[in-house]
Amino acid sequence: MNNVDFHLNIRRIRRRHWLQYPVQGLLMGGAVLGASGRMAVGPTLEPALTTWPMLLGLLALLPIVGGLLYVVSRYLQPNLRRPTEENLRVYQGRVLLRNSLLGLLALPLLASYVISHKPLDLVLCAVVLLTMGWQTQPSAERYQRWLVA
Repeated sequence: MNNVDFHLNIRRIRRRHWLQYPVQGLLMGGAVLGASGRMAVGPTLEPALTTWPMLLGLLALLPIVGGLLYVVSRYLQPNLRRPTEENLRVYQGRVLLRNSLLGLLALPLLASYVISHKPLDLVLCAVVLLTMGWQTQPSAERYQRWLVA
């Protein structure tokens, strides 16, 4: 693989990285809004009490899914004996899993929006996703650091 192909692959990985956060945000938003029909929200105390089992289930599921994604990502290690194309595929898989794990951090803000209906929660969710995307964007330097680490 020559230098031009390498940089084309890094750009492709970067495009998928930036595409993943909005897609994952929309999927999480759809799932939370779909589940909101089953949640009782309102000004009285009784509907708020019936919402707690759903929130506790969500809170219990979040670390389990995050832990599984973390365990899988730890197995995606570089190997200098592999061909460059295969290491780039492993790197792309690791970026995808890391982004999925980080994207779950916005889920509580979406759940908070369903309960409180405050648009600030949606804005904060978008800010969290954009900040994570900006801080973790793939580059040739980061790939090379991952490869030799």
